[in-house]
Amino acid sequence: MNKNLFNEISKKKHKIFLYNDRSINFDNLKILINQRAKKISRFKKGLVSISTQDKIDFIINFYACNKVNFPVFLNDNNSIKKILSEKININYVFKRNNFVKINKKLNNDYFYDLIIKSSGSSSIARYVYLKNKNISHISKEMNKQMFEKNKIYNELIFAPIYHAFGFGRLHALMVSKNNITLTDFYSISNFYNLIIKNNMINGISIPSKILSVILKKNKNQNKDVLKKVKYFQVSTGFLDIFSRKKILNQKINLFLNYGMTEAMRSTFLNLKKNKKKIHTEGKPLNGVRIKIKKNHLKKYGEILIKGKNLACGYSDKNEWNKKFKKEYFYTGDIGYLDKDNFLVFKSRLGNKLTINGKTFYIEDIEKIIKEYFNIDKLKIIQNKNKIYLISDTKLRKKNLYKLLNKNKINITFDKIIFNKISLTETGKVKFSDIKKLINEKN
Repeated sequence: MNKNLFNEISKKKHKIFLYNDRSINFDNLKILINQRAKKISRFKKGLVSISTQDKIDFIINFYACNKVNFPVFLNDNNSIKKILSEKININYVFKRNNFVKINKKLNNDYFYDLIIKSSGSSSIARYVYLKNKNISHISKEMNKQMFEKNKIYNELIFAPIYHAFGFGRLHALMVSKNNITLTDFYSISNFYNLIIKNNMINGISIPSKILSVILKKNKNQNKDVLKKVKYFQVSTGFLDIFSRKKILNQKINLFLNYGMTEAMRSTFLNLKKNKKKIHTEGKPLNGVRIKIKKNHLKKYGEILIKGKNLACGYSDKNEWNKKFKKEYFYTGDIGYLDKDNFLVFKSRLGNKLTINGKTFYIEDIEKIIKEYFNIDKLKIIQNKNKIYLISDTKLRKKNLYKLLNKNKINITFDKIIFNKISLTETGKVKFSDIKKLINEKN
């Protein structure tokens, strides 16, 4: 396997990139990468911060750094002030296509090739260290599972590429025969505009939460858009069963993964081939092993991952040592493996409530309330031994508690807050905003 990601793309030809009405031929792109690599090679080796704001320029800078073995920190901001505030030892930044040196001590002990900010809520585990071999292995396995030999697709990456999901899809396409469409704008209206405007797009990589919102709304627009789509590639969180069934009913394929930044794309599900496994996250990819650490949860247990896809650390070594034990990464997720070795995801370890000796999963309670009151955005939060319910839509407390009692869930919320719930670009709830909301309301 190539140690260098640039080597993997150097033999590819005639690919087209489309980005905000700009297009670039793959062969021309490689010429620009080689020119930039020559310029960079004059500097002493160090960690380089690269903004993903201009997608084509990001690709040139990233693969140029990779070619000359400079580790890279992906970020969504090109401000030197912002970069200096990061809690890692960045030595250079690309500013207007020029290398700018930051006065920090160079550290030659680079055991990583890439640092990505985790999209998770933990501030300590925010920076995840990856090796090229992690990325290469997953790209190779994903392409083998997804693409038929002679068909060429144009895939829209509707996700930020400074997160593992977006970047993972970008590299997988870089080493495939397929074309790539990138975007900087993640609004639902922009999603429709891109699909309608660009006749070439027939495959879409998209975070699960955003896809779920699209499928539940805008039915008239969906009809035209879904006619063009051959497949969705989904990751970064659980995709609800309603969305999975709707995709299948439209005769569109769904490629689905379970995995976080630390354990990129650990499983794979091809829904058309495994319709009976629609409730699962698929089987572990080649080179990945999953086991379940069972405890008092009986059927369920914590999901542990070992394999070639695993990251090599956090910026906080102590935090990594807590989660990485005996070659396994402890995910903090709960699930089980069925008799066919397909992974079934249930919840996060902290997302359970014990009431009068009975255990309830927060997701199950949320689902009951959402379905009964027809609500899209609702979140139950545990914070300092208190339980809060936050909803976009006003509810009558009397009807809420009547519903819960009917389902034998004898829960009393310390506070019920009716307020807009904001989401990240990858469709996850912004827990920092929710914590502020709880503190304000208290």
